Amino acid sequence: MRTLHLQEVEDILYGACIYGTGGGGSLDEGLALVRELYKAGKQVTILTLDEVKDNWLVASPYYVGSVAPPSKEVSKRLENLTIVKGNVSTIAARTLQEHLGEPIQAVIATELGGNTAWAMETAVSLGVPLIDADPAGRAVPDLAHTTFNIFDVSITPFSLANKYGDTVIVETAVNHDRAEQIARSFATISGNFSGVCDHPIKGEKLKNSVIPGTLTQAERVGRAMRLANDQGDSPVNAVILAGKGKLLTEGIVSDATWADTGGFIEGSIAVQSINNDREDTSLNIWFRNEYMIAKRGEEIVSVIPELIVILDRKNGVPILNPTCTTGMEVAVVTFPAPKVWESDKGLSIFGPEYIGLNRSTYFEVKKEDRCLKV
Repeated sequence: MRTLHLQEVEDILYGACIYGTGGGGSLDEGLALVRELYKAGKQVTILTLDEVKDNWLVASPYYVGSVAPPSKEVSKRLENLTIVKGNVSTIAARTLQEHLGEPIQAVIATELGGNTAWAMETAVSLGVPLIDADPAGRAVPDLAHTTFNIFDVSITPFSLANKYGDTVIVETAVNHDRAEQIARSFATISGNFSGVCDHPIKGEKLKNSVIPGTLTQAERVGRAMRLANDQGDSPVNAVILAGKGKLLTEGIVSDATWADTGGFIEGSIAVQSINNDREDTSLNIWFRNEYMIAKRGEEIVSVIPELIVILDRKNGVPILNPTCTTGMEVAVVTFPAPKVWESDKGLSIFGPEYIGLNRSTYFEVKKEDRCLKV
């Protein structure tokens, strides 16, 4: 078990948001949240997956929603409601505890990204450690996109909470896809933002259902980025080396569009390469909350479950897809998918089929290795 200094927490969040692949929650909001914790004299404690006791109850608190503003109809229904104190993910966790009649003894982040900060805040508020693991190894757009789903761990019962004081317990759901629809619908009527706490699980089963060491790896990448900036080295190269990634392109964002589609942020980004010795120098990326696929012309160069990341070329800071705008100077990087996603069931849950391509596309793209050398 390790009690973290604020710098270590910030390194984790920078790295987690790099692994957030354009989604996973706001880095700025996450940093603000943990800085408030430390300003109040509180600290985050993490422990390895092996340190989790077999009889502990563990759960995943986070938030679900969209950066798009709520509809006029929803806004009108909410405008006269009082906002309650506390973070919605922590409210959801307390609601689940009360329903189960048993305390949560450790918290695990649902994904890597700004959402990781919310797991940190909930862990601190409950007075329990955060586990150095998660069930995605990246950020993902859907509640069904989790290794818990791969290993047939039930998402229920789970709790929902919004900032207006509504709480809901979902005792059963047909499957992860239905749970996603329920949570997304609740978030939509709550102003596109709500807290969730799901997958209550005992430590013994948890150990075989998630990806270990992901927070430590995020910290390694975040620290590499910070030190490269301090030393005047290339932060992009440092991130690539620390994460064992590869460079897809460096260039200028020539086009960026997005829209709220059914509670998801969908859109595309075009990056014009500064390397003009290629016949086709434009890289096009399509996203649904997270970056899903990158193409040069009709040639696919990276596709989920691989990680596609857009970094500020000057400082290596990850860029969320809604904040990626024309004129930005960026580097586009890919990291390998966690091995668990490469299984047949993993790819059936979160592979090319999710975006309408054949499952074999993933291995064809991986085999070609169309990346640039750093």
